Amino acid sequence: MSGRTLYKKLITSIEESSKSAHLAHNKDLLKKQDALVHYRRMQYMQAGKTLTTEDDSKLVEEVKKQFANEIPKVDISMVAHLDKDSLHPVEVEHINNLSLFLDSQREYVALLERYNPGISMKQTDKVKKTARRVGLEVPK
Repeated sequence: MSGRTLYKKLITSIEESSKSAHLAHNKDLLKKQDALVHYRRMQYMQAGKTLTTEDDSKLVEEVKKQFANEIPKVDISMVAHLDKDSLHPVEVEHINNLSLFLDSQREYVALLERYNPGISMKQTDKVKKTARRVGLEVPK
């Protein structure tokens, strides 16, 4: 592979890792956004108004703008020196190792979430789930 191809592969791996990390950290933000949409819908209902599908989509977009949180731009200045056609064999190995590590780490986190769903659960949710398993309810 040429140096530029490896460099582009590395940048893609960095961007994908950044995106998945950003989305994982924003799960709570999405829950808050959904809760606010539900609350606003309830406010309309309590006011005796009916929401058309058009009004509902406007409401959702309005809340999304309020919670707008874009994926930050990745700073690639540390690896910019690798953007050249011919690379030293050590640099090639280094880029391959970095790309492999980032891809493997992202896959590891996905598998960890899939096979251990409680790992990212909050302590209060774990307690409620455990109580329900034995037929009890946690007081509110």
